[in-house]
Amino acid sequence: MNTFVLVDCNNFYVSCERLFNPALENRPVLVLSSNDGCVVARSQEVKQLGIKMGEPFFKIKDLCRAHDILVFSSNYQLYGNLSQRVMHLLSEAAEDIQIYSIDEAFLTFANMPPEQLVRFSIEMRRNIKQCVGIPTSIGIAPTKTLAKIANDLAKKDRSYGIFDICEKEVQDQILKDFAVEKIWGIGTQLMKKLHAMGIYTAEELRQQDPVMIRKKMGVYGERILWELRGISCLQLEEAQPKKSITCSRSFGAVITSKSEIAEAVATHVDSACRKLRDQQCAAQAISVYLEALIDSKTNVRQTFNTTLPFPIPTNDTPYIISLAKRGVNALFHQGMRYKKCGVILLDFTPEQLVIPDLLLGSIDPKRRHLADTLDALNAHFGKNTVFYGAMGINSAWAARSANRSDKYTSDWGSLAIAKA
Repeated sequence: MNTFVLVDCNNFYVSCERLFNPALENRPVLVLSSNDGCVVARSQEVKQLGIKMGEPFFKIKDLCRAHDILVFSSNYQLYGNLSQRVMHLLSEAAEDIQIYSIDEAFLTFANMPPEQLVRFSIEMRRNIKQCVGIPTSIGIAPTKTLAKIANDLAKKDRSYGIFDICEKEVQDQILKDFAVEKIWGIGTQLMKKLHAMGIYTAEELRQQDPVMIRKKMGVYGERILWELRGISCLQLEEAQPKKSITCSRSFGAVITSKSEIAEAVATHVDSACRKLRDQQCAAQAISVYLEALIDSKTNVRQTFNTTLPFPIPTNDTPYIISLAKRGVNALFHQGMRYKKCGVILLDFTPEQLVIPDLLLGSIDPKRRHLADTLDALNAHFGKNTVFYGAMGINSAWAARSANRSDKYTSDWGSLAIAKA
């Protein structure tokens, strides 16, 4: 019998910022999304002030000043690097692992006694804190849904940070007071259906007739019911190759220059192609789109897009950039004020299955070797250490990030300095 362990990094983005700036401890800290648009992470102190996830920053600027809230721009390079370190430690410790998000992972253990699993979790939590510096909460349960509930409860006692809900008596005690809308996988629409049926707690849902729940909520709802009863219906999922890759970003300011838009599109192509090569696939087409700002007051926008097929499947960055720039030329309208652009790579084929064209040949191994070399250099020395000229050097179109912290783990110039 498998037991699920959910490891979740506490307030992950905030914890990453605090790791290299201890002065932030016990102070209200929030992190903004790309382009400094809205709140994506909050410290406990900010949560207590009533600021919600996703809140637009312009609405809370005065509140931030009044309560001396420290505001940071997203530093995804730092967060991604620290996430990799945490996940590496977890993958070494677990029998099987599913990385669920940048700050969460499900682990499974077969036939491990409960006491041993709790001791193991204590050691794992201590090891992550010591080796990476990130605090975590751990939920232990016989199903993934119950592990989510256990993890929520673990967060309430962060001095211990572990909650075991494997015993049926513990489940009975917890689920009778656990609101149904807080159950993993139940959104607003399902919550409304359940409330209409007079179901307000996890225990009330657990006691329902599975046949009736299936009629009202489908197979998805029935699975949640069985999971709440301790019968696992959701196993660990293996990472599947993506079927499309999207890279897009709003501009830091309105752009009217075609050359600047072309640079932004080329940058997105470079990022998308790197991800495509990582999963050893080739794309058969690219979609390019531009968003123009029609009315600044109401933020009304108009989208222009075009899709360009490739003669043969490819992941060659320079070639795809050249094709994407043709798309920009076709879409760009002089005098329009552009606020966003993006690219979508479509219709993937595994590299080894690409059939050579009689006239065009196949993927050039020399160009692929060059791409791999550039990817390796940028992975080792930092993003865009080496880049294509089409991506530009000024990046006037880049997203706002007025309060971004340093790249402490990926840039020699940003290494923390200790003074004795």
